[in-house]
Amino acid sequence: MKKLILLVSLVSFTMQAQNVTVNSGRSFTIQSTSSLTVGGNFSNNSGTVTLNSDATNYSSIIVSGSSTGNIIYNRYVNTVGDNGWDLIGSPVDELSISSFASSNNGSLATNGSSPTTYAIGVYNNATDTWANYTDSSVGSTAFDIGKGYQMASQSGQTLSFTGKIYTTGTGLTQPIQDYSGASGRIWNLVANPYPSYIYANNNANATNNVLKVNYTDTDNLHNSYVGLYGYDADGSGYTIYNQSSGATYIAPGQAFMVASDNSSEGTSISFTEAMQTTLGSDDFIVGDIIEDSYELILKLYHGDTEIDYTRFYFEDGLNLGLDPGYDAGHFNQGASLMSRLIEEDEGIGFAINAMGLESINDVVIPLVVNQDAGQNFRINLDTFGIYADTNVYLEDNVQGTMTLLNEEDFELTAQNTLSEMGRFFIHFTNDTFSIDDELSTNILSVFKVDQNNFITVEGLAVQSQETSVKLYNVVGMEVLSTVLNNSTNTQTISTERLSTGIYVIKLQSGNNLLTKKLIIK
Repeated sequence: MKKLILLVSLVSFTMQAQNVTVNSGRSFTIQSTSSLTVGGNFSNNSGTVTLNSDATNYSSIIVSGSSTGNIIYNRYVNTVGDNGWDLIGSPVDELSISSFASSNNGSLATNGSSPTTYAIGVYNNATDTWANYTDSSVGSTAFDIGKGYQMASQSGQTLSFTGKIYTTGTGLTQPIQDYSGASGRIWNLVANPYPSYIYANNNANATNNVLKVNYTDTDNLHNSYVGLYGYDADGSGYTIYNQSSGATYIAPGQAFMVASDNSSEGTSISFTEAMQTTLGSDDFIVGDIIEDSYELILKLYHGDTEIDYTRFYFEDGLNLGLDPGYDAGHFNQGASLMSRLIEEDEGIGFAINAMGLESINDVVIPLVVNQDAGQNFRINLDTFGIYADTNVYLEDNVQGTMTLLNEEDFELTAQNTLSEMGRFFIHFTNDTFSIDDELSTNILSVFKVDQNNFITVEGLAVQSQETSVKLYNVVGMEVLSTVLNNSTNTQTISTERLSTGIYVIKLQSGNNLLTKKLIIK
């Protein structure tokens, strides 16, 4: 069997080898734009093996067989300061946090006082809080490989991670938990455990990617949030990468949020060695738009500052309800701009709303706009490959206006606090509207969330008359009747006394009628 014995330092390259040995007293460096794939075993016999990175490029090493000895991964980390935190995981195994802090003294950000607080923090989703390690609390704690941490450097530089390459042959599982039923959240911070890029989605690799392994096969992720939520260091929030994204690759040591789908027992997210690749050049690399698909983005601005956005995606085979892996709920459900599903709506605001290609010229989508009273804002259309003959209108059914976003922005100063849905809608059509056309004032929303003992009705504030509600069981017997008014946009109806089963709900406000099937569990 061929063995490559490395005796000297190497510079930029892309190389494959069967077996690699670095002998004592020798050094081997993989530069930020380089990679090494080892088909067999890797052994560092007391030499020095270093992998480098910078702000845009990350080196990779992939070992198919066993690995012995340590490597040093110099991982770029953003500078400390407002919104300067990076979400990072250790790209090596068996590294204590105290040793990491000591070896990066002067580079790792600290509070500069005693006791020293390190810019290394863990996220507790049971309480939705962050906690940073101190020199008195770190003890013998080691980095949990596959877990994410918040981290910052002093001035935007690399931090050195020294440890072993994780090679078990069976991959790695990292526990995740949903605490949304208590005081916490569904979000869990996990990280790429390998000193190489990994495939994120089907467009990067159709079989061995993070989303497929953790949803299609094992359903570990929450149906409405099947995506990887990467933090934007500029403080704008989280960018979502899912199956509607072009080919996406996750850099070595890159951490990201995922949403758990199990509130009672918890589950796990899996990383397999088959996910590894040397492709990529930055944190979360995304390719071009997917062929035979179309998308656009609505962006909400305060003046010239972009505050939030929601994205619409069209591809054959998708529907108006939930398409897990293509639709993606917003990380922050109180965000300034979101959309809602047309069908199977459960009250979740979506950052990505995916639909079939046939809907691009014939669909009306509810928007959620959250703005303070007195706030001036505008909504802008940013297109990516939209049909040339598709008109995109923003409807304001309080003002009775239809704004053609293809030609102008929608602008409004909120007279009262704007929240929830029922006022604004997006129309995709190849027709031309006039101010005399009928608007969507008859659109109400009603949904039942599995874990909640109530039915939620939205859109009441734009109704001119009281809304009557009748609920019928599967044999057509009326089991509930009540009247709502339009003083509050959102109202709830208790289901605690109702048996589990399928029901039909009818809502009527004047001449406007909504009939929908609900399941009570």
